[in-house]
Amino acid sequence: MPLHNPSHSYSGPEKVKYLFIDGGCLDSLLVNLSEGLFEGTAIEIDYRLLADGYQKVFYYDCLPAQKPHESEADYQERIKPKIQLFNHLKSLNGFHVYEGTARHRNKRRGQEQKQVDIMIAVDMLIHSVRRNMHEATLLTGDLDFKPLIDALVQEGMHISLWYPKGKANHELVDAADSREALTIDSIRRWCPHDFNRIVLDALLPYVMSAESFDSGLSLDKIDRIEQITEEGFLYEKEGRYFALFPRLNQPLLYEHSNLEQLRFYIEHRYSPNVLR
Repeated sequence: MPLHNPSHSYSGPEKVKYLFIDGGCLDSLLVNLSEGLFEGTAIEIDYRLLADGYQKVFYYDCLPAQKPHESEADYQERIKPKIQLFNHLKSLNGFHVYEGTARHRNKRRGQEQKQVDIMIAVDMLIHSVRRNMHEATLLTGDLDFKPLIDALVQEGMHISLWYPKGKANHELVDAADSREALTIDSIRRWCPHDFNRIVLDALLPYVMSAESFDSGLSLDKIDRIEQITEEGFLYEKEGRYFALFPRLNQPLLYEHSNLEQLRFYIEHRYSPNVLR
């Protein structure tokens, strides 16, 4: 009886990948998309989908600082959702949560995080030098992490960067070995199926081929869409709003009932990935 089964042959050691998340950056991205596209509806994330393909996930964030003159009861109520998130992440296999501190500086500068950037840098350097991983992915848009990425690349570690589209400096993005601009499409990969189907599909613009659109319906042009990579125009007809991109290989038409949400979506989708 043969001892070797070709269908189960050894393919070498598994590539070990760690994911490091700047929680403040991810939270800011989710809030921005929520307010711009979904009327403030909180975006529900299944963090197990976000972590797919990674053996370990390190999440770094801090509780908000207590505001001046804010009562202890109001403060505890305000931080409750973040505490619940931290506890949920800690319960997931392979997840590790590390908390920094926050403090208020002044009204202009607002809240400032302390220790979080240093914790991320130290942990990524330690795991890289010890060769605990073959590849590291960092989710952030903070240019302060460029020296860290430079050092890890020089060390021979493959560094992937996930960054908010249009919110990161090109020097940070160019420093990584590979990169992905996080968009609403990226976020949807991490949302539960029912949330995508019931909430997001209902609130996002409806997209169709421009050729399939009823050409007999006369639209009133109201604006040109600025700061995007493709030429686009906004139209209005009987309380409905449309965005048309006539020069694409397959021209697309987007329809929505809210002009500002449609404009936000189009600028989000068609704006440059990186600030240059």
